[in-house]
Amino acid sequence: MHASIITARAGSKSILNKNAMALAGKPLVAYPIQASLDAELIHQVFISTDGDEIAECGEAMGCTTIWRPEELGGDSVNHGDVIKHAVEWVDERADNLENIVLLLGNTTMIDGQLIDDCLKRLDADSEIDSVMTVWEAADDHPLRALEIDPIDGLVYPYGNRDRDVSTERQSYKKAYYYDQGIWAFRKRCVQERTGPNPWWWMGQRCQPIIRTWMTGRDIHTQFDVLFHEHYVANRDRFCELEERTGTSATVAE
Repeated sequence: MHASIITARAGSKSILNKNAMALAGKPLVAYPIQASLDAELIHQVFISTDGDEIAECGEAMGCTTIWRPEELGGDSVNHGDVIKHAVEWVDERADNLENIVLLLGNTTMIDGQLIDDCLKRLDADSEIDSVMTVWEAADDHPLRALEIDPIDGLVYPYGNRDRDVSTERQSYKKAYYYDQGIWAFRKRCVQERTGPNPWWWMGQRCQPIIRTWMTGRDIHTQFDVLFHEHYVANRDRFCELEERTGTSATVAE
């Protein structure tokens, strides 16, 4: 059995009740739910939450609610602990749980085909532990990262202030970022805790699916809301242009 688990807490402070807010006529959390329902390889969809509105939306779309215990609520909770709790909750109640697709409740930039592509990779290669969607860094490369000194308020190279790198970013070793899209992993990984830090639930052998730069962004501010509304309104066009390296298809459905 392959299960999709969507994590969506209540009480967001950046945007009040963000995961349940209306975006292009639907609750935000409805988008990852619909992507899970559209995936052919997902057998059941769950939503981990502490919010009534979020649970109501999920249950109306056919999800099973995983109510979080009090200690896993609030801003400071470790997301990995939320994921571990949800996987164990499903494993205790589901028959033959194998792999989990974990989605964030605050993004629209995923779809059923991308979920299926991640699961196909897991099914095809027993040697890997997980699949993660990423993008290749461009101007956001780590060698261009800055920090602001709390004393003088000025910007400096992040970490090593004495670094000496070229202004030609094409000369840098390639770097990648999780794109807030999909984590797909075998259920045992939440017990092993060996994944690439900070994503310890992903296991030691994590393969990437590389998406076009800037895909998969989640929502934190009103600026992001406008960006996602534009994406939803033009999804077909965005998907025509998106490249997905490492999948069975390079164009989304």
